[in-house]
Amino acid sequence: MRESAGVGGYGARAAAVLAAAILLGGCAEKAKHGAGSAARPVVSGVEVIVVQPVPRETAAEAVGTVRAKTVAAVAPQVMGRLTAVPVSEGMRVESGALLATIDDAAVRAQLSSAEGAVAEAEAAREEAERAVAQAEAGKSLAEKTFSRHEKLYADKVVTRQEYEEAEMRGTVAVKEHERAVQKRAQGTARVAQAKGAADAVRAQLAWAKVTAPFAGVVVEKRADAGSMAVPGVPILLLEDPRQYRFEAAVSETYLPLLKVGSTVRVLLDAGPGGEFPASVTEVIPTVDPASRTFMVKVDLPAGKARSGQSGRVRFAAGKGTVLAVPRRAVTRAGGTDGVFFVGDDNVAHLSPVTLGPEFGDRVEVLSGIPPGARVAVSPLEKLVDGAVVEPRR
Repeated sequence: MRESAGVGGYGARAAAVLAAAILLGGCAEKAKHGAGSAARPVVSGVEVIVVQPVPRETAAEAVGTVRAKTVAAVAPQVMGRLTAVPVSEGMRVESGALLATIDDAAVRAQLSSAEGAVAEAEAAREEAERAVAQAEAGKSLAEKTFSRHEKLYADKVVTRQEYEEAEMRGTVAVKEHERAVQKRAQGTARVAQAKGAADAVRAQLAWAKVTAPFAGVVVEKRADAGSMAVPGVPILLLEDPRQYRFEAAVSETYLPLLKVGSTVRVLLDAGPGGEFPASVTEVIPTVDPASRTFMVKVDLPAGKARSGQSGRVRFAAGKGTVLAVPRRAVTRAGGTDGVFFVGDDNVAHLSPVTLGPEFGDRVEVLSGIPPGARVAVSPLEKLVDGAVVEPRR
């Protein structure tokens, strides 16, 4: 009886343990289902679209730099020691403003010598003028004497010898007058030559002052007082801040597309300009054999850029198809752009995407979702990653 009772007690305890295990398993399963339901909120009335390629004009870009349209490398025209360069980089100067001075002592000495040569030549010309006047008087007297002897000889009052002597004196007087006139012409030429030389020296003296060719900004200073000025070697770089242009090296592939007057968009990386429309003003069709690019220049509106800024020029490159989504389908999370991709199970997943340019109310998607993907458009503020979506009917 005791043995039978022991067996019966063991069976009761085993049944109790089994019942407890079943009960605990059921609770765990319920807890598991409850946790899963809490992790997947349901969002109803979601607008879902199927992303398909759409036709649009494709765009191409080329990087470039903003440069002043008018730039002058200011160089001296005479050699000498720089005595002053009273400007600094960044300074605005007016047209004709003094930029530098060159030691002009040697030039002034040359000018003094040249002016002395002018005075000497003018004195010689005045002497030649007096000689011409004297020769004209002698010629006139000789002509009158010969005329009188000619009549007397006809009347046989003077001998033939006297007649011939009067004729010879007239011939000599004419020759002396011609020589005097010739010397006067030579004197006049020497005066002109001396004055020209003096003017040239005066010009050199004026060149000892280097002035601004136009109103602008000094963007580079290459020499200071004490340096040697050499003709043709720039000492300053001056640019006109009123007109800038964007210069970009464009791939030779687009050479047939860009012409003078073509509409483009300029996108500056910094500064007040941002993005704005413009038109091509100059195309240099020569292709650089090293980079396989050609140069395109675009005039910029006033106040839109500063010299040296980097940026891009964007232009139409033909028609094609692109993958695009409505702009309102894009959300910003964690510093990146993303869209809610809705799977076949109607669960939304936040997928990061790389965006291209906008057109109309759409934006191009370069990567992140495939064609045919289902994307949620609204209400994005209610969606989270992993939410169950009930599409709008």
